[in-house]
Amino acid sequence: MTDVRILHITDPHITGKGVPLKRDDHKTTIPAINHATRESVLKLTLDRLCETLQRDGASLDAIVFSGDATLYGETGGQQALLDMLLTSLAPIGITAEKIVATPGNHDVPKGTGPGSDERYQAFLDVWRKAGCVTPWLDGIDPAPVAAADKHRLVDPSGRWAIYPLNSANWSHVESTLDPVLKDYLDEQKAALRNDGSDKAAKILAGLEKLNQFDMARVSDDQLEALRQIVDTTPRPTSGKQVRILTLHHHLAAPSHREEVKAFADFTNLQLLRTTLREREIDVVLHGHKHEHVARFDYIYGETGKDADVPRRTLVLSGATFGDQQDKDAARLITLKGLPFAPALETTPIPILRSGTSLKLGASKRFQLWPAEESGGATFVLTGTDLDTLYHQACSVAALDAKDGTLIVELDLGSEEEIRLPTGYPLPDGMTPDERDKWFRELVDWWQLKRSNLDARIPYLHGIRLNRFAGNIDQIERVKKMVARKGSSRILATLIDPARDFSADGTDEKFASFCLVQFRRKDEATTSAVDVIGYYRAQEFARWWPINVAELRALQKMVLKGTKLKAGRITTITAEARTIGRSPTQVAMPVIDRWLDQHPERLHVLANLFTGTRAEPALEQLLIRAWMQTLDDLEAAAAFYNDDGVPVPIDGLETLAAYLEANDPKAEAKVLLSKLHALIKANRIYASSAQNEQNFKDWAARDLVPELRVLSIALL
Repeated sequence: MTDVRILHITDPHITGKGVPLKRDDHKTTIPAINHATRESVLKLTLDRLCETLQRDGASLDAIVFSGDATLYGETGGQQALLDMLLTSLAPIGITAEKIVATPGNHDVPKGTGPGSDERYQAFLDVWRKAGCVTPWLDGIDPAPVAAADKHRLVDPSGRWAIYPLNSANWSHVESTLDPVLKDYLDEQKAALRNDGSDKAAKILAGLEKLNQFDMARVSDDQLEALRQIVDTTPRPTSGKQVRILTLHHHLAAPSHREEVKAFADFTNLQLLRTTLREREIDVVLHGHKHEHVARFDYIYGETGKDADVPRRTLVLSGATFGDQQDKDAARLITLKGLPFAPALETTPIPILRSGTSLKLGASKRFQLWPAEESGGATFVLTGTDLDTLYHQACSVAALDAKDGTLIVELDLGSEEEIRLPTGYPLPDGMTPDERDKWFRELVDWWQLKRSNLDARIPYLHGIRLNRFAGNIDQIERVKKMVARKGSSRILATLIDPARDFSADGTDEKFASFCLVQFRRKDEATTSAVDVIGYYRAQEFARWWPINVAELRALQKMVLKGTKLKAGRITTITAEARTIGRSPTQVAMPVIDRWLDQHPERLHVLANLFTGTRAEPALEQLLIRAWMQTLDDLEAAAAFYNDDGVPVPIDGLETLAAYLEANDPKAEAKVLLSKLHALIKANRIYASSAQNEQNFKDWAARDLVPELRVLSIALL
């Protein structure tokens, strides 16, 4: 899930001729000491941004310009800004096609008619002529929309899309006057022009301004064009598309600063807001007010259920730079977690002085999907798509709900099987079939009724559920209760206080999966059984999909032979985590699981170490599994986990016994000695309290690299 970087720039107000930026106090005029210009400061800032991103190995995916390149309609400002963006940021991937530009009220000539050629001529000659993405324009573009791709920037995979919207069609327009009043004013203006005096010029300017209004508005035709453009946008094959809309004017005043003028705000704001809601716009970028504020806007529908359920849209008001304003020249926007759990980070970019390094401001993060927080630190996630819910749960467990309570409810179809989610971290090179097989075998192993590893790992889930305390089959009990009726007592426990607890709570080792509950729901035509798993702590990046697959397997066991359907799967944990860095962190190592599921593979692997070849496909599978065992063990030894680490022992002992029986020579004999040393180190660590000091003393971190070198030489 690669990050997406977007530069948002707005309201630079340049002319291309050099507008002084008077940020220094020049009380005395000295030759050749001049104020820097807005153009030169902006160019320096863009150059430094390019250097900074290049140094970090990053690039820009898009630029959003939300209007007012110019100062009081000076047409040169638009070309100057475009030239800066292209020359300064080309090294980090920017071309004209990656720039989204929309006009501001300063970018259209005063007094020109809405939808007229003269209103948009300068904007089109600069931005659209260069190949930038521009909004559908009233009076210029056809309806219905003929070339939607010219009015949107879409990620090739459909993960994100940016839509420009023109809010300046009625900026600086003259109102329509009564013909008698218009004729009278025209006569007075003509007389003032003929007068030629300074006083007459001031009166004339005042009269012109009295009948001119700077209005923010979007037309019905423009909103209909936006609907067509958004609705025909290619979607991602899975996950959520982040939709960003940019326009010049604000949806709501971003600060307490008051602006007193006619038409200070959108005249048809509620219609625009309804469009944003219905088109599922996630982010709105605007300028105009020269203040950076980021906040969620909750947009309600007009009728029915929509009127009671708001849709959340993140609104980013872009700032500018000025004589005493140097912290928010632009904003770097980073989209993360695409396409399943999208989040947005906004980072201020300050203007610079020559000779100084760019120091970006503090980033602020916003989650672009709703995680329901109910009371305190409890988070509730619900969904019907496994991929989306997995990435959202990982995101919440790593940030908002870290070490807190997290409830995740998955509502799949009754017959749908749990699979590995897209993006689940597994070694590179695994084929889809190998991934699925690894996952299925791991889930099956946790549900075994008997295991060769029971003496060392007495809390295997299947044993606790099917042979609790050695003789209680809890699953059979649950099946009978579910078939009979619904009850809140349809529970099965995986904790045995007599076996797992100590008097003072020290040196206790038992599984995180503590309790499972089944809930029958009887309706008029169908009955379904939900399953709820309770976990004392839960790791989401690697463990959660395994937990869910186990719960689905238990659900199917309970429903076998009945006409009941499988309902929802819910996991509840009091301590959410995302710490798993390798399968060893969350799953019994494959080399040990082979004792239960594929004991013959250990014999074949021992033969490989002594030069006896096997069937090619099996040989490659075993070599890859062995090298992955070493990789996982090395990763497990790299950082301390206070919940312990399942380390390979029993499988290693069997492998060593087979290898010794083969009478190894030379390097194979050295490997055998290192293998015995690793077994001893792992036994010492596994039988310890596994505290931080025990972890530091664990000799595996020194032995694994040596075993890897020897294995490569032999295999």
